[in-house]
Amino acid sequence: MKEYTLLKSRVKIKKNRQKIFNSIYKNDKIEVALSCATLLFLWQIIALKINNDIYLPTIGQVLSSLGKVVVTQKFYLDVISSIGRCIVSFFIAIALAIIIGMLAYISRKFRNFLKPINSIAQSIPTMVLIVLALIWFDKDNASIIVGFAIVFPILYDSVLSAMIGLDKRILEMATLYKVSLKNRILKIYFPAIKIQIVQILVSTYSLALKVVIAGEVYSQPKYGMGAMIQVEKMNFNTPGIFAWLVIIVAISMVLDVLQKILVRRVSVWKI
Repeated sequence: MKEYTLLKSRVKIKKNRQKIFNSIYKNDKIEVALSCATLLFLWQIIALKINNDIYLPTIGQVLSSLGKVVVTQKFYLDVISSIGRCIVSFFIAIALAIIIGMLAYISRKFRNFLKPINSIAQSIPTMVLIVLALIWFDKDNASIIVGFAIVFPILYDSVLSAMIGLDKRILEMATLYKVSLKNRILKIYFPAIKIQIVQILVSTYSLALKVVIAGEVYSQPKYGMGAMIQVEKMNFNTPGIFAWLVIIVAISMVLDVLQKILVRRVSVWKI
């Protein structure tokens, strides 16, 4: 009887916690919606006051340009090309970050050798990297190289910190029971790296996407969102630039949702 009462009280506490969480989450959504509405209202008022779409278009002008952009024949090619370049640069960066991160963890000398290189890579301004990439590579690959150069140091640091943060007792047990290097990588190293990378996956991918688009603005490939932004800029079509910004923000929001799904799944795998 006591066990039943205790179980019932625990269920009740859990339900109350869920109600409080749902209430807080609902209030947060309302506050975010009010913030967005306020920003849109201020944008519209300022745009109407300026009354010059070259400086700041109205919301209606941006939506009109957005409709024109979406129905163009090459719209999907521009979007897919930019996302494709970002995927290539991002996954090359992940693969090399995992390999080099593991080697840096195993060898202290190699880790110390990479420290100044990694620091220099992180301190170089993005625009300088874009200019150098345009000198060294063709216009279709320059943005890929820039995306890789920006994202790799972040991923490398994440992999290395995940390796360094491994529980020493687990590593000692692996040594004691003579676990093979293959099993160590698959059963110990890779799960820790996976959890660490998933936590920053979308933020780093979004950063890579922004850098790739910035590279496209200057390299002007045949297809790409950045190339189209440059075209709109040359035509003084500010509403068109804002329309592409809306598209990029929408893509980033979709990526944010995907990250939350991935984090939940990784948490389940961890259990």
